Amino acid sequence: MNAAIIRIQGIVQGVGFRPTVYRLAGEFDIVGFVRNDTGGVTIHAEGARIDEFIRALRSRAPRASIVREMTVAEISPKGYSDFVIVPSESTEGDVTSISPDLATCPECTRELLNPADRRFGYPFINCTLCGPRYSIVRELPYDRPLTTMSDFPMCEDCNREYMDVHDRRFHAQPNACEVCGPRYELLDGEGKTISCENPIERAARFLLSGKIVAVKGIGGFHLMADALNDDVVDELRRRKRRPSKPFAVMVKNIQTARNLCELSRFEAEILESPSAPILLVKMKNEPKPKLPESLAPGLDRLGVFLPYAPVHHLLFAKMDSHVLIATSGNRRDEPIVCDNAEAVEDLNGIADYFLVHNREIIGRSDDSVGFVSENEMIIVRRSRGIVPRSIEMPNAGPSVLAVGADLKGTFCLTRGAEAFPSPYFGDMIGEKSSAFFDEVLDRYLGWLDVVPRAVACDLHPDYLSTIKAERLAKKLGVPLFRVQHHYAHALSVVAGNRLPNEPVLALILDGFGYGGDGSIWGCEFLIVDYSEFERVGHLREVVQPGGDRAAVDVRRMALSWAFEAFGDRIGRHFPNLVKSLGDLAQPMMKIVSNGGAPMVSSAGRLFDTVACMAGICCENTYESECPQRLMSAFDPRIEGAYGFDFSDGILDPIPAIIEIADDVRGRDGASVIATRFHRGFANGLVGAARSICERRGISRVLLTGGVFQNSILFELVLNGLRNENLSPFWNRFVPPGDAGVALGQAMFAVEKLRGSGD
Repeated sequence: MNAAIIRIQGIVQGVGFRPTVYRLAGEFDIVGFVRNDTGGVTIHAEGARIDEFIRALRSRAPRASIVREMTVAEISPKGYSDFVIVPSESTEGDVTSISPDLATCPECTRELLNPADRRFGYPFINCTLCGPRYSIVRELPYDRPLTTMSDFPMCEDCNREYMDVHDRRFHAQPNACEVCGPRYELLDGEGKTISCENPIERAARFLLSGKIVAVKGIGGFHLMADALNDDVVDELRRRKRRPSKPFAVMVKNIQTARNLCELSRFEAEILESPSAPILLVKMKNEPKPKLPESLAPGLDRLGVFLPYAPVHHLLFAKMDSHVLIATSGNRRDEPIVCDNAEAVEDLNGIADYFLVHNREIIGRSDDSVGFVSENEMIIVRRSRGIVPRSIEMPNAGPSVLAVGADLKGTFCLTRGAEAFPSPYFGDMIGEKSSAFFDEVLDRYLGWLDVVPRAVACDLHPDYLSTIKAERLAKKLGVPLFRVQHHYAHALSVVAGNRLPNEPVLALILDGFGYGGDGSIWGCEFLIVDYSEFERVGHLREVVQPGGDRAAVDVRRMALSWAFEAFGDRIGRHFPNLVKSLGDLAQPMMKIVSNGGAPMVSSAGRLFDTVACMAGICCENTYESECPQRLMSAFDPRIEGAYGFDFSDGILDPIPAIIEIADDVRGRDGASVIATRFHRGFANGLVGAARSICERRGISRVLLTGGVFQNSILFELVLNGLRNENLSPFWNRFVPPGDAGVALGQAMFAVEKLRGSGD
């Protein structure tokens, strides 16, 4: 073969792919051309070393690219004399994937801070290896005229770089400089411009003086403040009505992160990666500098991330402090703001000043969040730096739309065998979250050029997402598939790991899921395949007194579990619990004894219970506060594990509750209870899984659900299953929590359509 058309699909636009192709063509004496089109990258190659050239395309693709498919077709030579990059064009076929926004690369960071460089101090520096992508794309293919950078015609110097194939900024679509590009300005709390020569330097001074500054970055606004100032942390909590939920901190460099936290090599690599997520990492006992306890009250883990936009590097360059709070710029339960006027209106009364720029953000996104286990990142929030990467499912099928659940809202749109989860857009409880959903969905439908053949949603009839799905299905005239919540969790693991269509055991641990049988599920053992599930076990059910209120005031659940263990003798075993309930104690006792409330099998509510019984935390002022504090009290040096029984498919924690009561009476510390509970629950889960797998002849076990965001429990169960010669699988590309269920819903809908021949 001495001439071929090579077509490449995946994340291959906006990541320096064409310059790489051009350089490899020169290295292997290839002539022809390369271009972007709506399907990805197309190469016409002629030469004697085409086979070597193709191997190099695979092995030496740019770091931020993902090659999902490469097809090679032999053709007749056209007689080209050189190799060129030709203008992009629209073509028939699937539209290519879009690159996520990429953190500022080391080369651009050096130029940014180098007084001799022409881009010294320019807060929009970028190249083909870094910078905005997803956040600025209006239409495909990914070319400057179809991005928000079309508002900024390049100057002569920038255009020269853009056209020079040997330059790092060759065809870097956001290329700009101080002469021709976007600019920052500083606004006061009312949105009026503050005249100053260097807005970023002035903002840094405000931060050092204890002010709260809303800073517009890549995907939206951060509320930033001095993380080492106790008074500032308290004031931000008061203004944002966030009494105890931990704040993430942005640190100047990886060394600062090491001074604060116990970083593994893999954690450091992920922090410094192009996606630059927030990582939940264990704090040192004596961090340097000393951190205010109010940053993450009662927790031993801290959300840490590195500067990923040029403006972040410039702020740190002007400050003595190396640690800043950088929390999402929004009001509670609302999406992150991305528009200047919207920020001034929505964040008025929270931010003292606004550092804004004049480049429009098309794709707003929060920061991605995760933790490291098994030397990889387990995603907690899938957003900036990761979206809109697709996930390859086991089978191709008609396009479907899955709307997810109400908490941790995301949708998932499919095309062929690719699933495209949306960025996180918050809980579906208000107009702004619903509008954000619609905004992103319209953009995805346009980019991917698909029309869904079905819509999938949760089984819960009252979810706002379910109501939205019903309307969408009616509007499109397509079937609506209602998928049980925990089954969707399980299928998200099947889809992400591309497991075959055969029965597997799924352990799903979360706080709430509509069971369809009148009860609330939350700790489930399901046998699942592509099209159906069987509930073969669950946590013992108890009354949830007060319904949803019990998820906040967790004394109610503690009383319910204590009643299961001791009946009306609760006061002898947990006197402090009964005393704290006061006048509520007797009405609650009546409810649990008469069964006058929903029945639940929730793992999340069990963690709440133990945290309260141990005296650690009895109120969730934010989601999973009590379980997180319980996890933070775990001490690997403490021995022992509480007992759990498993019989007739019921995992029973009553033996553990009895032992907890003994330890409370014996005045054992909270760490003893937390440690023995984690070990005991993990042992109970593993023992139950072993029993079910032996009986059903199964070896694969899926771990999913929001409770598995507890890294200690996750690793204990993981290791326990392996010790039993079972093969565990977990969510690798979407969160184990509710933000991952849309992928499972989508897989179910695709398989339904495939089965019907649609």
